[in-house]
Order: sequence, then structure tokens, then C-alpha cells
Amino acid sequence: MPKEPDGYTEMLRHPHAEGFKQAMAVEITALKSKGTWREVSHNHAVAAGKIPIPTRWVYKNKYNEQGFFVKHKARLCARGDLQKTLQDTFAATLAARIFRALMAIVAAFNLETRQFDAVNAFANSLIDEPTYCKLPAGWEGDQSLLLLLQQALYGLKQSPALWYRHLSATLNNLGLETVPGVQCLHINQYMLVFFFVDDITVIYDRKFTHQVNKFEKKLCRTYEMRSLGQIEWFLGIHITQERYSHRLWLCQESYIDKVTTRFTITSILNTPNGILNTPNSILNTLNNTSNTLKRRVETPLPVEDFSKSTAQASAQDIYLYQQKIGSLNFAAVITRPDIAHATSTLSSFLKNPSPRHMELADRVLIYLAHTKEYAIEINPNSNTRKVFNASSDASYGNDPDTRRSTQGYVFTLFGGAIDWKASKQKTVTTSTTEAELLALSLTAKETLWWDRFFEAIGFKPGHQTTIECDNQQTIRILTSDDPRLTTKLRHIDIHHHWLRQEVQASKITIQWTPSAKTLADGFTKPLPIQNHRNFVELLGITNLATSRIKEVEKGGL
Repeated sequence: MPKEPDGYTEMLRHPHAEGFKQAMAVEITALKSKGTWREVSHNHAVAAGKIPIPTRWVYKNKYNEQGFFVKHKARLCARGDLQKTLQDTFAATLAARIFRALMAIVAAFNLETRQFDAVNAFANSLIDEPTYCKLPAGWEGDQSLLLLLQQALYGLKQSPALWYRHLSATLNNLGLETVPGVQCLHINQYMLVFFFVDDITVIYDRKFTHQVNKFEKKLCRTYEMRSLGQIEWFLGIHITQERYSHRLWLCQESYIDKVTTRFTITSILNTPNGILNTPNSILNTLNNTSNTLKRRVETPLPVEDFSKSTAQASAQDIYLYQQKIGSLNFAAVITRPDIAHATSTLSSFLKNPSPRHMELADRVLIYLAHTKEYAIEINPNSNTRKVFNASSDASYGNDPDTRRSTQGYVFTLFGGAIDWKASKQKTVTTSTTEAELLALSLTAKETLWWDRFFEAIGFKPGHQTTIECDNQQTIRILTSDDPRLTTKLRHIDIHHHWLRQEVQASKITIQWTPSAKTLADGFTKPLPIQNHRNFVELLGITNLATSRIKEVEKGGL
């Protein structure tokens, strides 16, 4: 397919101009049917003291999940970048960790899902201040008019916030309550409903099908909805559910393909001589990676120290590096915790990456390309640990530039990782024990948050959450009757006493686990190949294709 046109003028010269023109007509008709605007004269805006906002057309080719072309899409947008408003523009979104936890519960209890897409969602919300827009390019009619918006339009700064409030109020009116402390998640005795902008999903037990049918009819009377059936894709995440075994996989193979293609990694890997046949422009950014490209990359980062650059990088290199790390980070926070430490480490050099940092960013991209079929597997039948698990770790003073420690935590539910973080501690500590205490304090707070969340949605893991820690001295300080931590750092002492308080009150349980079996070990440092493989397995990450093939060989599918 030819590249999508950038704007109306370019569209007129596009090979598929007729298809995009038809899409524009469909868009205008849909917006008019919703009463999105009134046509008024320029004097109307002058009298109101308002400056009209320009509009523009955004064109997209729509593809299905298999990558096949479906239709041309045209979206009329206001130039929000030129808009001045004092209205609230914040719109909450669903946290990725909530989505993963809900999918784990769906798999474990074999729940039903229904997914919907709200058509022209923003245009359902009343505008909150007088807003005038210029006529869009290609407008058929009186060219001397302006559009006085009655409903929100895509592109306005406040449109996402207006839609969020409108949809939340609608769900409340339909008998669902907002889950305390969680955005974009509503609940009643029959169902859970979560949404991300215009993507709405209902989770329910089959015995409540009648109640969900009634809810769906009421929702569709309020908004024009497109039914997508059982959830299979969400924010580019491919969801594969195996009902009979209660297993479910979350994979970003399609996203990884796009990212590695964008940065030429895929084409390089598919070239027989690797980097030797690539253009000079690519050689400049991958000049030292020929040997890496010729062999499979088994770990995101090598086991070494990573220091700041002493030379100043060019603006072009800085921009390219930031683009790569941003793309990697999206995978790291959604379905690929195995690269969380790598992206956290490389993010430290966003302002001035060295050639070595550029090379390491490419190494992580290559690792993703080799492991694009890796998926978080939810498997309630795995007997490796309890239903819900927490793990904490710290690596003492391992930043060579600041000597701050790195820390990490991870939570698993029904065998798969649902929440994780790899970060650098905000302060320098003076011992391994102090570093471990700070990491444990962070993990403990998240543990208590998860306990409250599970209670709010009526889910019971069936046991008290235990936090893994590989430092016996830290555990003794928190559990013994005679604590012996001596520190002049007040903030660390406060964390210490708070942790002791929670442990002594039996709100938190901490258990020693060997480093090799600690879930959070790979969030604090690069691991050797075999250790990294073990780390990936502990997180519940499996090769989706291999897992399915093994099941076929067993006769399960």
C-alpha cells in the first residue's frame, strides 16, 4: 500500500484519492448526524471574542489483525496545538497492570468477555466552552461560514477529558460503580467494565449473560457501538485464550515487528551478510554491531558497567536514540518485563548517548526481534508458586556515575507477571541492607495496594501475600525482636520502622529466597545467559508459538 497522505493537498495527488474522499464524506455525515456543530458567520466569532481554530484531515489505512487492508479512514480534527483553553484537559486511562490482572482473572475463572468500539466517541460529549473552527478542506457549501462546535471534536485539548467524564457518568447511570482508586474500571454484581478511550470491554460469568445483554442494549442506545466480540486485541496486545486449559497469553509480536522494521533491524537480520549490506546511514548508527547481528542475541544487555558519555552526541543521534528507547519502553511496560532493566538503564542516557549506548539500544531491539513471539502466559495450573506472589530486589551501588543502587519488584498472578518496575533509587545508600530496605519498602506499599484492589473487585487469592527477598540480614532486621540497623540516614530509618511495623502487625510477610530463584533478580542488573533464561521462565514468559506446538503434540488442541 502507498504511504498514507499527510493532509488534504497531498491526498488529492494520492493513488487512492477516491477512497479517501469517500471516507471524508462518511466522516462529515457521521459528525453532522451527531449535531457536532452549527454553521455560523464570522461575525458570530468576532462578537464572542473568539479566534477560530483551523481544522485538518488525518488519513489512515485500516488493517485487520492479520495485516490485511480493510478500508480507508478519514478523521476530521481540530488543530488543538493552536488552541488556548483554561478548561481541564486531563483524561485518565486504564493502567496496564490492571488490564493484565483482569486478563489473569478471566483465564483462571474462564470468564466471558465482550469488546466494543465507540464510533466517533468524542463527538458524544457536549463542548464545555464556545469553540469555533474553520471549515475543513474540501467543504461543500458556503465557504464564508464557521463551525460553532456543540460537541467535542477530535484534536481539541479537552476532548479526551470530556469523553472520559461522559462515559464514566453513563456507566454509573447504568448501575456500575467506579472501583475505588482505579481509573476506567467499573463494577457491579454482574460484571466488570474497563475502557481505554473508546475501547470498552465487559467481563462477566456466563450465568449473568442475561444481565449483560440488557446492559449492552442500554449502552448501544446511548452510543453508536461497534461490537468486536470476545477480546482478542487491546492496545496492540494480542490476547490468546485457551478455554479448556484456563491458559491465556499476552503478546506484542505485531508491535515488535513494526518497531524493528521502523529502525531497520528486521531488514538487517534478514540480510545474509547482516550489516555489511546496509546503507551508510544505518552503518553510522550500528557501526559496531556486525558481530552481534550475525548471531542470536540471548540477553538484552551484556554483563558490564554503563557509564555516561564524555563526548557530546549530535542532535540527530540524540533524537534517534530517544525514539528507540521510547519504543522499547512501551514493550517493556506492557508485556516484556524481561527488558525492563535494560530500558531503565539506557533511559539514563537520553540527553547524551554515546556510540556504545546507541549500540546497546540496537542490541535490545535485536533481542526483541529474536524473541518477538515471547508472551506472558497466565497458567493457573502451574505449581511453581502461590496464586499471587511478590518479589523485591536491589543491586547495591551499581551505577558507576552516581553509586546509586538499582531496585526492582515484580508481582505474578496465576503464574504470569502482572506488575513490575525497574528503577534507580533516588538516594545513595551506604550498605546493601539499606538498599534492600528501600526496595522492600516500595514493594510492600505496592503489595498493600494490590490487597485493597483485590478486595474492591471481590477477588480472593486465598493466602496472605509473601514478598521474596534474597538478603537474610534485611529480613532479620525486620522480623527479629531486637533490630540492629544503625543508620544516620533518617529517610531510610523511617522506611525501616514502617516496614517493621507492617511485618509485626502481620500485614506483610517476607520470605528469604535464593537469588537464583528470586523473581525480581533480573530487574536490578544484567544477567548471564542461563540466569536470564531462568529469569524469563520465572516471570511466566513463554514462546507463544512453541507453547502451542507442544500442546498440539500432547493432543491438547
